[in-house]
This record gives sequence, structure tokens and C-alpha cells, in this order.
Amino acid sequence: MESFAKNLIKRPLQLLAWSLALFVASQSFIVAMFFSAVVFFYLKEKATQGKKVVPAAPKVATPENAADSKPAAVEPTTPPEKQYARSAVVTPIRRTGTHDRS
Repeated sequence: MESFAKNLIKRPLQLLAWSLALFVASQSFIVAMFFSAVVFFYLKEKATQGKKVVPAAPKVATPENAADSKPAAVEPTTPPEKQYARSAVVTPIRRTGTHDRS
């Protein structure tokens, strides 16, 4: 509850909204019932969130035979074929008849 009050102090518009909602709830029985139902379900949800247990990640065992095996013989690789180099020349697009546009 302490963090809820700190958040209201940091956010004055939220404090104003809560104050207006409480004021309207104090003036009308129907609004008070709706407001109390919203608060009840909000608090119920917060209480159930604390009880939920997050399962730990399963431990994965690495195979032991991978460390014992010898690495395969390295075959000499041939370098890939050279690609043609791209041209760095950029030609501008001619814009004819656009000089009178603003």
C-alpha cells in the first residue's frame, strides 16, 4: 500500500482522478457499489499474484560422450568465388519540368 500512495503523490492527475471517484462514490450508492466491486477485484487479483509460484528452469544435462570424442579431421576449404564489386557511382535522376514547383 505504501507504493500505491507514493505513486499517487508522484502523479497528481491520478490522485485527482481517485479523489473525484471517491467523491462521486460518496454521493451515490450505485457508484459506491461499483467502486467497491472494482477495488475488491483489484485487491483479490493482487493477492493471488503473490501466491503464484514461478517454476524454475529445468536443468539440462549435456552429453558426456561429446567431450570424449575426438574432433573430426579438418578438410581444407576452398575460398568462395569472388562476387563482382558493386559500383559506387550513383547517377542522379533527372527531374525535368520541376523547377517551377514550390
